[in-house]
Amino acid sequence: MKFDSGIRSKYRESIERAFEAILERGNDRHREVIGLILDSRMLIRVAPVRKLNASGITGLIDAGDTNDRIEDERLSVREAFDEIYITIAEETIDTGGQRGCEGTLVHEGQHALDFAQTIASFSDADFHPLSVFDPTLFELEWAAHVTSGEYMLRVARDEYLAEGLDLMILGRDDNGNCFLNEEGIRTRLRENYGLDPLNKPGKRASKMLRIGPR
Repeated sequence: MKFDSGIRSKYRESIERAFEAILERGNDRHREVIGLILDSRMLIRVAPVRKLNASGITGLIDAGDTNDRIEDERLSVREAFDEIYITIAEETIDTGGQRGCEGTLVHEGQHALDFAQTIASFSDADFHPLSVFDPTLFELEWAAHVTSGEYMLRVARDEYLAEGLDLMILGRDDNGNCFLNEEGIRTRLRENYGLDPLNKPGKRASKMLRIGPR
């Protein structure tokens, strides 16, 4: 993992602490994703929210270069992480603190994993066309919301649980215990993202990334 140039020290430190926290508190999948990020040359950026219109975004550093690698190489998932960036909004860290930074890295980290799997499968599509991985936007956001909810439950601190409840990622049962709210996530994706798995699944990852199979 590498930081983009010019990131202020307070943001670098917050992101580094978030990686450490996720490795300590997360489940096996969270730790796997963070390990892949840290072992790769994935790019971490920070920018004002007005440039992102989101707490964070994930994409390709250079789609043309990625397409060239897909054509010329057979990439592993780890190698595909080298093609990806995550940008975190300054305001995510300024207002959300460590909770906001951790949550964004967990959510966007899942997107990075799904994009890396797409890239790797596309680089091997001539040999294994039936194994191509190309999820829809609904599938991408479903996976990211589920893994975010799982992380909130792992941390189990009031501020993390409260955010999960506010976002409908978590629910609370009659005994006051929080749980992963799959119906709430479906509602959130439908109402906030305009996504439905059958009628409005959204673009596939390859179209979002502007890549094609080998």
